[in-house]
Amino acid sequence: MYIESLGCPKNLIDAEIMNGLLNQHQFQKTPYPHDADIIIVNTCGFIEDAKKESIDAMIELSQWKELGNCKLFVVTGCLAERYAEQLAVEMPEADIIIGTGDFPKITEYIHKAFKGEKIIEERNKEQK
Repeated sequence: MYIESLGCPKNLIDAEIMNGLLNQHQFQKTPYPHDADIIIVNTCGFIEDAKKESIDAMIELSQWKELGNCKLFVVTGCLAERYAEQLAVEMPEADIIIGTGDFPKITEYIHKAFKGEKIIEERNKEQK
């Protein structure tokens, strides 16, 4: 697996927690996205520059689903939380789109996604 964490220090902590959870389930981290079977982009979405950086990273890293070993492409973080529905449409490469509150379930979601389930967790579903 490869994790790209963008934005604030909280995202770095969240990424380290995800890494630890995934390591407990025998997923090994690689420093190179082209070697990874799982690519996780932990996004930031609070200021315009951070949104652009997150979108650019998603576009760049999602290509490894076609060009590399990537079997699952995961988008997490606040941009994913705020724009899950839009990202699901505009980034069909994403197998999992989860917000900041959902990352503790990352291993559960990854196991489901490996079985073919697409996971998009939207916040405030009850308000729709």
